Amino acid sequence: MEYTKDQLNYFRICYIINCIAEGLRQVFIREWDSNYKVSLGEWEDTAQNGQDFYNNESKKPSYRRNRVHLRIIKKGKTEEWDCSCLFFAILFSYSIGSTISTTTRKDIEDLRQVRNDIAHISEATLTDTQFQNHVGIVLNAFKSLSLPISDIETVKNQKTFPTAEVNGLKAQAANLETKLQTAKSDFQDVKDAIKAKEDENLTLTSELKEAKEQMKCLTEEINLKVESFCLLTSNPPHKIILRRTEVSKIIGKMKALEERSNGAVSTIYLSGMPGCGKSQIARQTGEQFFTMKSGKSKSLTFVATLNAESLETLRDSYFSLAKKLGVSEYAISKLAIAELESADEIIRHLQRLIRQNTNLFYSWLMIADNVGDLVLVRSFLPQTGCKDWGRGQVLITTQDASAIPTSAPHTYHESLSAGMRLDDALQLLKEVSQIVFSHELAEEVLEVLEFQPLALAAAAFYVNTVVNHGSPNYTWKNYLEVCSRGERESTEKRLAMESEAYSKTMTTSIKMALKTFSDREDVLRQTFLLFSLIASDPLPIEVAVDFVRVRTSGNTDELIRAKIIKSTLITCLYNEDRSSGYLKVPTTVYKILKETSTSSFSEIVPSVCHAISAFHSLIESERGNLFQSPQVCVKLRRVTAHSKCLHNILTATFPDKFTWKKRLTSFITLNTIILWLSGTAAVCCDLSNPSDANLFSTSACELAVYSDGSVRANALTVHGRVLMMSCNHKISNQVFEKAIEIYKISDGVEHPKLSHCARHIEVLEYFEKALAIRKKTLGEEHTDVAESHNNLGVVYSHLAEYNEAKEHYEKALFIWKKIYGEEHADVAASYNNLGVVYGNLGKYSEAKEYLEKALIIRKKINKEEDAHVASSYNNLGTVFSHRGKYSKAKELYEKALFILKKIYYVGHKLVATIYHNLGIVCSQLGEYFKAKNYFKKARVIMKKSSDEVHSAEATSSINPGNIDNRLRSVMNTKYSKRKH
Repeated sequence: MEYTKDQLNYFRICYIINCIAEGLRQVFIREWDSNYKVSLGEWEDTAQNGQDFYNNESKKPSYRRNRVHLRIIKKGKTEEWDCSCLFFAILFSYSIGSTISTTTRKDIEDLRQVRNDIAHISEATLTDTQFQNHVGIVLNAFKSLSLPISDIETVKNQKTFPTAEVNGLKAQAANLETKLQTAKSDFQDVKDAIKAKEDENLTLTSELKEAKEQMKCLTEEINLKVESFCLLTSNPPHKIILRRTEVSKIIGKMKALEERSNGAVSTIYLSGMPGCGKSQIARQTGEQFFTMKSGKSKSLTFVATLNAESLETLRDSYFSLAKKLGVSEYAISKLAIAELESADEIIRHLQRLIRQNTNLFYSWLMIADNVGDLVLVRSFLPQTGCKDWGRGQVLITTQDASAIPTSAPHTYHESLSAGMRLDDALQLLKEVSQIVFSHELAEEVLEVLEFQPLALAAAAFYVNTVVNHGSPNYTWKNYLEVCSRGERESTEKRLAMESEAYSKTMTTSIKMALKTFSDREDVLRQTFLLFSLIASDPLPIEVAVDFVRVRTSGNTDELIRAKIIKSTLITCLYNEDRSSGYLKVPTTVYKILKETSTSSFSEIVPSVCHAISAFHSLIESERGNLFQSPQVCVKLRRVTAHSKCLHNILTATFPDKFTWKKRLTSFITLNTIILWLSGTAAVCCDLSNPSDANLFSTSACELAVYSDGSVRANALTVHGRVLMMSCNHKISNQVFEKAIEIYKISDGVEHPKLSHCARHIEVLEYFEKALAIRKKTLGEEHTDVAESHNNLGVVYSHLAEYNEAKEHYEKALFIWKKIYGEEHADVAASYNNLGVVYGNLGKYSEAKEYLEKALIIRKKINKEEDAHVASSYNNLGTVFSHRGKYSKAKELYEKALFILKKIYYVGHKLVATIYHNLGIVCSQLGEYFKAKNYFKKARVIMKKSSDEVHSAEATSSINPGNIDNRLRSVMNTKYSKRKH
């Protein structure tokens, strides 16, 4: 039989359809391997491959519609899949269809359209135009899909077909027609199935209505069985100490919340570091809540503890709660075996079941204990302000205080990081250890363990175990020795081994908390890094903010401050005005940070540099207020301790100062490092700490050889001052000479720091030249001119040329009064200096007048507790002493002593001066025993600091030798009087 051209076109396109099927198989296998090679394995036409595909699809809503294809695919042999199966597997299956790219999908859709067009041809003919169009589409798709096209090109160009091949193609066409008819039949089946499902839904609606009626009856029956209950965590294996104060406060807050919430859920947050007793206080609160609520009436109440450490533990706790609330076993069992993918889905279902029954209770309390991720877990608890759950409250214990809302309605937050009250802590040690101890020794233990309940319980449990198992003479003193050796963690393990309530030691819990918070918040990671570099003293919060700001992004200073303060591992110490002043971490946290710091060398160097910069900024801003505020004195003393730790790190890390310069200047300027060292040394001088002053000033000078100008001169000046404190006058003079030369070259005018120099004649000449320059350029009445007069007055006083000093002080006073008025610190300083000079001239009436004016101004400006006020009292006391009015002098000295001891510390050199002066007036008053004690105290301080007091405001120049002479004189006087 002869075939027409159009028939041959049809036969050729049918052959190409075969090629499409083979190409689709390759695409399917390629997409499968791309998605499931790792999880389910490569596609190898095995029954397991088919089963994996079938499993993925059988749970989907489209299963019934695609079941014919899935039965074929389930065998796993792609050679048995026709185009319909392949198009379903690639385009419409969940396994592959949801993952293919847009380009691949378009290409497969084009092939599917060609196949469908051919299947719908009523006569087996195809014009040349139609044939070329279809072939072109197939070729483009194959090229895009990177499939071989040689067979298609061959058929495209072929003009005739052998008869057997033609017959085969016709059979395929008939097969395509049959499949089309089958598809139409399947479509009708689906329509019929939908109709049947609609009929089934009507039936189910009727059954649901009936089930609701049954549920109503069951609910009424359950209500008769529900009882009040209290589910709490297990007790530890030792005596429990009732923390009545904390529990009573929390119960009071809960009552207030309940009254204000008007039937809505309210939330109480208990936060704190690991081991602070959150869970135990929550447990005791739950007990008291249940006793209080269940005892008042016969109304139903319940307390339930939910382990909220993770969603999985929370899910399990909800299952237990559902059973206690009377949720049917059937509903619980059905949910337990349901194939839900995640814990949060199960929790949502459980909450719906539980919520129906919580309304049966007059009041309830859920304790969400040990919440790890508060943001995550909170959404799976009864929501604050919600009324769907009935009249209840949620108490949450967590370390994650950063996520606790601030001042939110229906909420209350109590931080427990401070630990136990003294009485409770002592009782815990006594009850658990079962040994006798002194109150003083117990308080020392409490200080070491920082009043933290878990630490105290572990320590007492350890001591009890040791005493009762081979060491009956073991005491708390022995325990403190163990802690001092750094072996405290080993003592904590015993309690953790024997207690379900304390599955982890406190040290382990803190390590985990540090890692969690550091991973979660970079601000805290950087703050903990800073604490690992510095001393254990409280840290000024502005230093931490400066440090973190440089090392993080996207945070304002206020936000950094808030994030740090909200951490449960960091304690904020507040100023008198309730502003945040210092940060401190508990001793355990500090030791862990020091021991476990994993910072690399590349991170330590820039972090130390950033810390240096932050401390330097604080020293520069606060040092001028050192003698005006006791708070500044305390702050700078702490800063020197932190700076010393940084200095130790640098010394241990780098062998010499050249290496400091080489390594550090990539992150901080050399001058900043030198100024930090010399500034810290100067503060140490002001605080009478010659040892640390020498440490810092020596390093500053060693590093300053790589610098020049005023920075180097400043380092030399400070070092010279330090040497003078140590009585190395010859070397200090040499250092001052170098400083003077550099100042002359670099500044060209007077520099105030030259007044520290010992070479007063040369400095005097220099200051006089500076005064002339300033008067010429600035005029007679300028603050800088007044400063020059004041500096000249200081130098003349050192030279004992008091009349010349008086003249310059008077000129300085005249200018400053004209500029500032009467009540100004510089005016007060001029009055004081004039008073001291008149005293040195023996004109005590004039001295008293000026000193009293200085005192009045200083008390107005600085209030009573100020170093300058104390200086005025001391200088006035000296004047009264010279006038023979010893009782009045003693009164003034005592006032000065009271202030200085509050501002500084007992061992400060200015305190020694007052002790010395008090010794003099007491000996004049015949109070020899007091005089002896005062001289002894002065001698101890001065021998310790090896210092000589040289002050423009102090009239006594004392040293250990002078004090010894005074003391011998007093002893001889006492002996002589006793003899007569």
